[in-house]
Amino acid sequence: MKNILIICLLFIGIQAHSQQTIILKDTETGEPIQYAHYLYQNQKGTSSLSGDISIKFITEEMLHISHVNYGKLEISSDRLQEAIKNGVLTLTQSYISLLPTTVIARANSSAKSDIMKVRISDKLSHDAGDFLSQSAMIGGIRKSGSYGFDPVLRGFKYDQLNLVMDNGMSATAACPNRMDPPASQIPMSMVDRVEIVKGPHSLRYGNAFGGSIHFKSAPASFSETTKVFGRASGSYESNGNIFRTEAMAGAKGKFYNFGIYGAYSEGDDYEDGNGNKTPSGFNRRNIGMSSVFKLSGSQSIKLSANNNFAKDVDFPALNMDLRKDDTWLLNLSHKINFKNSNFSSLSTSFYGSFVDHSMDNLTKDLNPRTVNAITLAKTKNYGGRSEASFQFKNSSLFSGIDYKAEEAEGTRSREMLMGPKSGTTFFDNLWQDSKISKVALFGEYHFALQEVYFVASTRLEHNSAKSREITTEFINANPESQSDKLNVSASFGATHDFSKQIRMGLWLGRAERSGSLTERFINYLAVDVDPYERIGNAKLKSEVNYQLDYNFTWKTDQSELDITLFASMLRDYISAEIRPDLSPRLATAPGVKQYYNIDKAVMRGFEFSWYQKITSSIYHKVNVAYTYGKNMDFNQPLPEIPPLDIRYALGASFCRNKFHPEIMIRHALKQNRISNNYGESKTPAFTIADIKASYDFSDKIKLIGGVRNLFDEAYYEHLNRSVKGSNKAIYAPGRSFYLTLAISLM
Repeated sequence: MKNILIICLLFIGIQAHSQQTIILKDTETGEPIQYAHYLYQNQKGTSSLSGDISIKFITEEMLHISHVNYGKLEISSDRLQEAIKNGVLTLTQSYISLLPTTVIARANSSAKSDIMKVRISDKLSHDAGDFLSQSAMIGGIRKSGSYGFDPVLRGFKYDQLNLVMDNGMSATAACPNRMDPPASQIPMSMVDRVEIVKGPHSLRYGNAFGGSIHFKSAPASFSETTKVFGRASGSYESNGNIFRTEAMAGAKGKFYNFGIYGAYSEGDDYEDGNGNKTPSGFNRRNIGMSSVFKLSGSQSIKLSANNNFAKDVDFPALNMDLRKDDTWLLNLSHKINFKNSNFSSLSTSFYGSFVDHSMDNLTKDLNPRTVNAITLAKTKNYGGRSEASFQFKNSSLFSGIDYKAEEAEGTRSREMLMGPKSGTTFFDNLWQDSKISKVALFGEYHFALQEVYFVASTRLEHNSAKSREITTEFINANPESQSDKLNVSASFGATHDFSKQIRMGLWLGRAERSGSLTERFINYLAVDVDPYERIGNAKLKSEVNYQLDYNFTWKTDQSELDITLFASMLRDYISAEIRPDLSPRLATAPGVKQYYNIDKAVMRGFEFSWYQKITSSIYHKVNVAYTYGKNMDFNQPLPEIPPLDIRYALGASFCRNKFHPEIMIRHALKQNRISNNYGESKTPAFTIADIKASYDFSDKIKLIGGVRNLFDEAYYEHLNRSVKGSNKAIYAPGRSFYLTLAISLM
């Protein structure tokens, strides 16, 4: 009996010893992952409140993990062995993939279908709008050759898109013509990934009427001992004599991570494919810092501050050029994680952006020069949010409250140089010291039923607007200038993996958006494609978007196909109509248009992407995007929608994955669908080719070079505005050679 007992104890000990315990942790937060279901051959279970799972290792066997926030994962045998050795397996949240989303990640991302990646060379970009336009699904409204590109996603633009950085921070354009759109204020040197949610389906960080573009900085890492890190890169582009540089240096320890960022860019006029010069000079610098401190094992605080300064930027499509733009972006956030509780975390942040903008026509080549005009404008965009996160066995809940305010003030002076009023100076109150305040409750619920993942999202927002310096001429057109709206937005979607290769998703959303500062309060100023002056409408109805999205994904080890279809029904769509009873301020304007609501409009389209690994070292990929828009009231196309865009790339990886050549071909079809009422013109088709190559001398030094517009094609985008005083659009740069050197000590 004694011997039998000893044998049993030995057997139990051997079994205990053969069982390996691994802690599942989140890659970004380092917190344990609870309620993760795992299957390992015939071993299965659920991770504990401390993130533990116990398995007996089996050679060449895959570990399958399923979690509502992380999706379905397959962990290779090699990675599992490494995790057993370290005692930790880190997972990256992928619940964002349950939405109709494109994730633009760092270059070391393993996602094959990413349309583009935030490479170290992209951190040199002085304009995030230009960076986004590398994607077929995102166009850019261009009033300058090199600066201030405004994103257009599926025909949605301006305030119809929710463009934020790090969970809510944004900026408001001080220029009524948006020389300084929010995208131009994003410090790309700090961006680690970009999440683009198509449609009104992500409502946690603001009113995503037509889509959400979320720029995210890198999660902070810590070290048991003090370590320093940094990187530096610089580039030169021949056409336009463009020089860019950026650098970062920092230090981290057990309880802190601190970094300082800086970037500088400048350029001159470039030549288009016909050899004609396009005014496109610019000068831009950025300096900033980001610091994260651990207050305890479960609490951290983050502070970031950035200053963007631009000067002497040419805008050939506008009456004025940018003389100076001085912008501060500030963000303070706190997060506390709760262990062994369904109440997972509480995140609170406060942010603000402050724009000081000046522009004039003093350096414009005007003949005759009838007026000297100068505009000084300022905007503020500030607020805060607090979000609670709950984690249950088969579901997650995010809920909270946020507040955001936008303020704008600005005055234009016009010194008359000719005519009977020569010597007289007029002052125009453009923004009327207007303000919009938004207070909202929001929630997003993720849950799984029978291998189907669901996402339900809602947002209840109170929107109030007022002018604190309303002018007499504005009152004549708007008897009431204050408005209050209650906007209700909601979305519901489901995603299901029909097999290891096939995933489908379906989402239905409704979003409601009140008018912007421009649409409510702009005061006799031409701000759109046509030369008509615009006046705001304080009593605009909120426009409503009812949208359906369908996504099909097919993935194998060698290929990945992604197709997205969408249809949008728009009610009370905001547009502009002529007011024959109003007279413009400037003789160059044919009249005045006031913003109003179209009863019905529609938009529909698709995105298509395909990646294929031809051999172990050669790949190719294609991306296609198209949007159709129609004003149902007038039976004509909606304005500023780009044509069908096709992009193809063929690339390779040679020399032990050190040498990466790639050739890219882009074809945009002719755009015949134009809005005559909006002053649009048809755009011819074009085809361009680019080539590039990079070589990794080591894991710290990379050299990148290439040629843009290889065949020196003369072309322009449909969304490019026309040069002021002519019907000629701003042509894109002709052939341009570039070279980039990047050094990383991360």
